Amino acid sequence: MKLKPKLYAAAMAFTGMLALSPVAFNLVVDAYDHNQLLDLDLDKLEISVKAHYPLYKMIEYPRLKAPTVILGDSRARALQDKYWQELGRDDVYNFAYGGATVYEIYETFKYLRDTADLETLIVSLPLRSMDARFKGGMNRVPEAIALANDPFSYYSNWFVAKTGWRLLQARYSGVFKMFENPALWPVHSAQAAEFSALNTLTVDALLDPALCDQCALSAPHGTLVLPTVFHGRGYGLGHWAGYWPEITLERDLPQLFAKQVGTNGAADWRRFKQSDDLWKMVEEIATWCDENEVDLVFFIPPTISEMQRRISDFGLTSANHKFRERLSTLAPVVDLDFDAPFARDLDNFTDAYHFSSTPARRIVGELLLLLDPDPDHVTAATARRTDLVCPVTPQDTAHSRREGTLELLEGKSCRIWRQANG
Repeated sequence: MKLKPKLYAAAMAFTGMLALSPVAFNLVVDAYDHNQLLDLDLDKLEISVKAHYPLYKMIEYPRLKAPTVILGDSRARALQDKYWQELGRDDVYNFAYGGATVYEIYETFKYLRDTADLETLIVSLPLRSMDARFKGGMNRVPEAIALANDPFSYYSNWFVAKTGWRLLQARYSGVFKMFENPALWPVHSAQAAEFSALNTLTVDALLDPALCDQCALSAPHGTLVLPTVFHGRGYGLGHWAGYWPEITLERDLPQLFAKQVGTNGAADWRRFKQSDDLWKMVEEIATWCDENEVDLVFFIPPTISEMQRRISDFGLTSANHKFRERLSTLAPVVDLDFDAPFARDLDNFTDAYHFSSTPARRIVGELLLLLDPDPDHVTAATARRTDLVCPVTPQDTAHSRREGTLELLEGKSCRIWRQANG
């Protein structure tokens, strides 16, 4: 009987140590650099960031407090801080998240509004993100803010510990492999080679009706009038129809590109519906920027031309144009998502949605030219120009058009939509 208190105390101590083990582990490994006490040479920029984009950035940003911030999804994230630094701008912070929704952009804006001294805000806002169902309405930002602001919650969090374990596995993979799948039998089972599919899909495959089973328009009543009679105005585009011609590009695409155009393109637009609630969030961002003298620019990232064609496949050409017109009432819109040489060149893209690092550098240069008059920065950004030139100056402008207050300036593979009275 005298041993029971000792056993009880030992059991309690063991339980306490077990409960605190993730705290100790997280304190040492620190997957999201909350304390930065030890440098274990772990790949946090790759593993930790992708595991929880908002958490990493919510912890990192307070140390930097950059006055120029970029918000958006993975396409905005491609406009990396280092590309701005190469042009002499050390005051830019990329606050974009892979797979970000407008809900997350808005929550991050509120965080910045309350904690930062902003001067410039660049918001990447493709049309497909304006559906409230996009990504299931995901919002990881409130959790990220809570963990970043509460050290105990952070150090006792099992997700943080799990990410830390993945970091150690990646860093010391040889050690971990020694304890994985030990050989208990002298003869191992054979593994068949991975099936290798064709690198490209044909145009006929892309036109498979199964990829667009709800695209067909209902049969019209009365006399059929071909759209060419209206030069596109029958779609509600009016005088802007010439800027949205039918995309008739025919070519075989790499397998990944083709799958995204077919399957993902249908998923993006088949049931697309613009959300009034999301638009109110965008309006609130613009209103606050205007009232607080923060320069606001909207950025519509490019996709390949075949992906753009999916918008018209589902009868959304007019909505695509109206979205730009509506955005331009809030702030200038830098638009790269239209059929142009840049969007047709697959070398500019890693898949149908995402542009590669070299174009990202050029896009950063164009945004800098729009926002920064510093001669040294302008010279450095101008040196990057090749096939992508935004109409920042009259010399850069190939075409312009104005209808009412809406003005379009067109350069090389880049458009700027703005209000002429603003």
